[in-house]
Amino acid sequence: MKYTELTKQFRQFFELPLTPVAVKFNSDDDPNIPHPMRYCEIVRKAAAFGTSYTCSADDMSCASAELALGFTEPAYGDVYPRVKPADTRTMTVTPLDKCEFEPDVVVVVGTASKLMRVAATLSKVKGDMVNAKFKGEFAVCGECTTIPIMENKVNLSLLCAGARMFSDYRNDEIVFGFPMEAFVELTESLKEESITKALCGCLMDDLPARLVDAILALGFTKGTDHFIGRFGNEIVRLYIPKDESGKSSSVTLHVPVKFKDTDAAKVSEDVASCLFEDPMNYRLRDNWVDVILLIDLHEPIRRAAMKPEKFNALVNNGIEVMLDRVAKFKLKTIQ
Repeated sequence: MKYTELTKQFRQFFELPLTPVAVKFNSDDDPNIPHPMRYCEIVRKAAAFGTSYTCSADDMSCASAELALGFTEPAYGDVYPRVKPADTRTMTVTPLDKCEFEPDVVVVVGTASKLMRVAATLSKVKGDMVNAKFKGEFAVCGECTTIPIMENKVNLSLLCAGARMFSDYRNDEIVFGFPMEAFVELTESLKEESITKALCGCLMDDLPARLVDAILALGFTKGTDHFIGRFGNEIVRLYIPKDESGKSSSVTLHVPVKFKDTDAAKVSEDVASCLFEDPMNYRLRDNWVDVILLIDLHEPIRRAAMKPEKFNALVNNGIEVMLDRVAKFKLKTIQ
């Protein structure tokens, strides 16, 4: 099936027991709901048991979902979030790996710890914070289905009382909603092993104080899983990736270069491929080009931190090389 491999890759990378769920507005399928159900219940059954459902307004047992998903218009005032105009006739909800159509939205159910990794990876891919809108109401229907399709943005929900009380969501579960294009972009980025590993930083609590102090002394400040600093005109992020055994023996420098639009970024790729050669790398991301430099320390990073002069020289030299290449890249591509 079309999305089988995509689903497998996403689930394996993030170690998710439940499958991502594909949602299609006004599909060509006929309703097959055995009895009226809540939309959030339909989504969780699809994620947990692999069932597929097509429903109409008559199949909705939750008035909030009817409004949020555009089956009906509100009688008084307005409701947010909701599909506008309210022209939804049917909806099909199915496990993504069984999906035969182009989904509008992908809904991912998981524990907070699992979806924390999704959020961290998404932030690295997009180069920005994950901004979520939620209020504990209209959760799966509004926050994780309507907002992604109406606002074309990924959204996170802490769920609502109805979902937890009536639809079998566990206390430790939360939900992500993705526009299909955003889900594909995130999942395909997981194939870029050198990028993914390079930008997967250790949490600050995992690092010895001596190492943190050494990096702060270079002019960086601490983030959650990386360090960040301004050097010249550039913002440089420093990551400490782990290898397969969980050990660290390298650091990664990352500089994002912004273009006026996606087309301009794509045009710059020929220059990027010439300038950013091993151990440097680059990645196109919307209207950005992410420039990445891996610095091999040739020994465990805890030991390297005990040799501050050598460690500082390696990192400072890496920053100088990177800034020089980025400056040349901008000169050749950004007028």
